[in-house]
Amino acid sequence: MSPRAKAVAVLLALTGTAYFGATAPPAGADGADAVIRDLEAEGYTVTINWLSGFNTQQLADCTVVRVNNPSSNPEPMPGDTVYVDVTCPNNLY
Repeated sequence: MSPRAKAVAVLLALTGTAYFGATAPPAGADGADAVIRDLEAEGYTVTINWLSGFNTQQLADCTVVRVNNPSSNPEPMPGDTVYVDVTCPNNLY
């Protein structure tokens, strides 16, 4: 399990909540593509909620605002879906 996944599991265990990553990632954080790739590597199915900007932008140029995991399991189970709120710039290209 990655350090990020361990931190999420501890957070979920302590708070009893199904939300994680409820705030914007810190400045200089990876693009949305890296966050989504990490979640998929951990076994989650990822659904993107496009909050603002154009969904035609490359995910590397976009930012993850929040990740919602409605499952109460701290470890991903087959078929667990997380919902990733993404915002993208309007006029990069």
